[in-house]
Amino acid sequence: MVKKMNRRSILFLVVCASLAFYSCEEPSAKLESKPISDVNFNYLQSSKKFFVSALVNSRYMDSALDSVEVLWRGTNQQNTGDTLKLYDDGKFGDIIANDNIFSRRIPNSNTILANVIPASAKDSVFLSIRSIYKNRIVESELNPFILGNIHPKIGAIVIPSSVDRPSSNADPNIVNTIKFSVTASVSDANGLDDIKRVFFRSYHVGLDSVMNNGNPILLLDDGSGSSGSGDLQKGDGTYSRTISISENALVGTYHWTFEAQDLSNAYSDTVKRQIIVK
Repeated sequence: MVKKMNRRSILFLVVCASLAFYSCEEPSAKLESKPISDVNFNYLQSSKKFFVSALVNSRYMDSALDSVEVLWRGTNQQNTGDTLKLYDDGKFGDIIANDNIFSRRIPNSNTILANVIPASAKDSVFLSIRSIYKNRIVESELNPFILGNIHPKIGAIVIPSSVDRPSSNADPNIVNTIKFSVTASVSDANGLDDIKRVFFRSYHVGLDSVMNNGNPILLLDDGSGSSGSGDLQKGDGTYSRTISISENALVGTYHWTFEAQDLSNAYSDTVKRQIIVK
């Protein structure tokens, strides 16, 4: 009976010692997740700007947030990043103040950036977000963003600055006309196959009126030559049209506004030229 009690006593002591040992261990530290999330990028091609935003915690590791920056590497992830401050005060493109979404609308300009997005870019851009809590710096992973569809771009436009309206023909059954060529070079980073149409609209300044019932006048890149549109070479990115001015045309100053549209229905910037019919 004594031996049996001794075994129980020994077992009890062992269990107590084990519990005491484990109770003395340090509790495991709870890992705090990184304070940066929801990183976003948008390319605002029409205004030649891009928008960056990120949701950033106001505290991290018991420290208050001091500032948030974007490290902008442009189209090459190996570039040295441009360091630009992001804001949460409703300014510089930030939408709502004090919502912990730090953002900025940034001009795509070499006066601000070393890593400008070139007009020919069509793949991805790279950036990371850096938040600073006192002396602690936390940086997000390098984020790639696909540029997606790039708007077409109009280059050189060739039109005469003025034309003389032909005089009236003595034969009432014959209308005198003069012809001239209009050309516009167009590019698209997604390829010329992405261009849907190139056109201009004609506006008479003196009459405050749109010509051709406001309908666009198409330029073509079909290489049909003088027997067709007047375009000389198919698929070279130069869009052309032979324009006829008759003796019945209205004299005055015209503004011709040129645009290009791609298959995603994105438009180029509008380019305006002036022509005078005398």
